[in-house]
Amino acid sequence: MKICLYVGSFNPVTKAHLKIASDLLENKIIDFLYFLPVNSQKSNLIPIKLRIDMLNLVTNSKEKTLNVYNYSQTGFFNYDVLTKINKQITHLVLGSDLFLKFNNFSNYQEILKNYNLIIIKRDNINLENIINKYYLSFKDKMTIIKKNYQGSSTLARNTLNEDYLSKEVLAYIKENSLYN
Repeated sequence: MKICLYVGSFNPVTKAHLKIASDLLENKIIDFLYFLPVNSQKSNLIPIKLRIDMLNLVTNSKEKTLNVYNYSQTGFFNYDVLTKINKQITHLVLGSDLFLKFNNFSNYQEILKNYNLIIIKRDNINLENIINKYYLSFKDKMTIIKKNYQGSSTLARNTLNEDYLSKEVLAYIKENSLYN
């Protein structure tokens, strides 16, 4: 069984995030998916509990949310978080923006040895060149999804409309006065 962690800030969770998860499941690339909201250096990052609340509003029985605070004091993603979550995890999903920073993760080589990566291509980033240059020995463990998913969290925060956010998430943002 292919059990996947979708790693990101989800600040906020967008329709694009949900479509990526849905496509991975529907296309049988993975069998089960957990969203894993994590912290980053972003100055506009809202507390992880609020991001988890938003994820819980829009996930179904195949998509679950894990609270990274159960595994890490800081909420930052690293190899230790992975080893404490679930030994059954086989795949990680991350956007190409996060993949560009992958070699900054603690024990990133252990992650590559033990997990398969599914990288969602964004913008004009040439992922193939990066993989060939820095991760060639792990190339067989990486899948690039080249489908264009419209709407980033940044765009969603800036517009706060239903083009990029579900009705539930948009209502939650407004009720809690987030991203003002």
